[in-house]
Amino acid sequence: MIKRFYVYFLCAFLVHISHAQTGYSNFSQQTTRINALAKNYPQLAKVKSLTKTASGKDIWQLTIGTGNTDTKPAVVIVGGVEGNYIIGAELAIGFAESLLQGSNTDSIKALLNKTTFYIFPDMSPDAMEQYFAPLQYERQGNATITDDDRDGKTNEDGYDDLDGNGKITWLRVESPVGDYKTHPDDARVLLKADLNKGEKGKYIILTEGSDNDKDGQFNEDGEGGIAFNRNLTYKHPTFSAGAGEFAASETETRALLDYLFEQFNVYAVVSFGSNNNLSTPFAYNATTANQPLIGSWLQQDVKVDSMVSDLYNKTVNLKDAPKTSAGGGDFLSWAYYHYGRYSFSTPGWWVPKTKPDTTKGEKAFIIDDAAANYLRWAGQQGITNTFTEWKTIQHPDFPGQKTEVGGIDPFVLINPPYKLVPDLVKKHTDFLVKFAANQPELDIINVKTEKAGALTRITVDVINKGALASHSKLGERSYWVKRINVKVNTSGNQSVISGKKIQLLNSLEGYSSQQLTWLIKGTGKLTIEAGSPTTGSKTIDVTL
Repeated sequence: MIKRFYVYFLCAFLVHISHAQTGYSNFSQQTTRINALAKNYPQLAKVKSLTKTASGKDIWQLTIGTGNTDTKPAVVIVGGVEGNYIIGAELAIGFAESLLQGSNTDSIKALLNKTTFYIFPDMSPDAMEQYFAPLQYERQGNATITDDDRDGKTNEDGYDDLDGNGKITWLRVESPVGDYKTHPDDARVLLKADLNKGEKGKYIILTEGSDNDKDGQFNEDGEGGIAFNRNLTYKHPTFSAGAGEFAASETETRALLDYLFEQFNVYAVVSFGSNNNLSTPFAYNATTANQPLIGSWLQQDVKVDSMVSDLYNKTVNLKDAPKTSAGGGDFLSWAYYHYGRYSFSTPGWWVPKTKPDTTKGEKAFIIDDAAANYLRWAGQQGITNTFTEWKTIQHPDFPGQKTEVGGIDPFVLINPPYKLVPDLVKKHTDFLVKFAANQPELDIINVKTEKAGALTRITVDVINKGALASHSKLGERSYWVKRINVKVNTSGNQSVISGKKIQLLNSLEGYSSQQLTWLIKGTGKLTIEAGSPTTGSKTIDVTL
């Protein structure tokens, strides 16, 4: 159980933010907020453009810390892992703003003196901008032009706004071979009919649009090229739409990976997207974890995930998280399996499981469904304008059939109303600060010297004072993750008779130690140094 953490309050700052900002930030507003941090906190924050997307948008990197930040243990925080999760970028930028606003407190000063934060607020700015576009639809792909249906043409069959409301919702077409039916408790919602139970469908469901290229498919090749969260190297879903012709094909993907592989001081990565091992930690699977090609988290790393998940749930207190599974090419998996670091991800928010309001005659749902639950929750919260009522239209692809446009609006199932964002920023900032306070940290203690004739025996304990191990168990298998280096620095007439003058420790678990001993010939003082990029360094003087 995690025992040590920092607690601080940012209420006044969050009130300021809530007054200053009334909605989600588009790319231009994100850029202004990010650059303002470097301007207002020049000693603590540095901003640079890592690269540009195909549409010319900067991928911003914000480094927060003191002194030589690249020599201190670091946490990477990534927003915009998926472009339709607008909340992720808000949480990443909000964390940076909150952390720096609290940087005059003793606890945050102490944290920033020993920890570096590399923040990438938005890895999908091209896709994110669709939220603010005249035609709003959920998009994950960047501005790279793609031929998703591989017919030699590009962007020839995208969405069509058939009802002219500026939102892409759904088509439902009455058909004797339809496989969807209305929800028994909410006729606005459609469910897949269960043929095994003898249920019969009434509707065919499609995304709003037309078969523009007359190939029998709807909206299969529109704008929105390669998705960052499908373009990574672990189990890359090659030949799938949005994955790219090969792993790390995109400029922003390559730039991030190239940068992170050079940052040996990173011990953990936290990202905001659909994948979730924070509210619900991974379970250990001995069969897949012990395969030659590792297919699931190693046992000790699962224990760490469970510990961090416990901290997350106690701090953020979001319940009833939806189940998720990584789809391949995703950032969460890459950061663990191919980068060798602890990797954590959360959507940051999801629709709470709603209880029926008996005062309004509501009853428990016969069938649990995310859309029906959302509509009930939105109604109880007084949230409006998030559902487009079904409207009959004449559709050229379905002559003589009743065709309607409507359904739940884009983005609302996975992004909270903005009024909830300041509180979510505060809770996730609290979590990240508490998490970072448990980073691996080396010390050298219990120094003993004993005379052994003309020699001196030196015994020390190299300890990890943090709750997290110096490296993940998977990271121990990677030559790219630097080990703990323990070195005896002799001078003059001194020489090491027994014990290694330079030795590597594979790893130190949280709150653990390893005893080392040497026989030294000579007199005077020498130094013993222990450290790694992910743990920091400690040096002591010993008199022979």
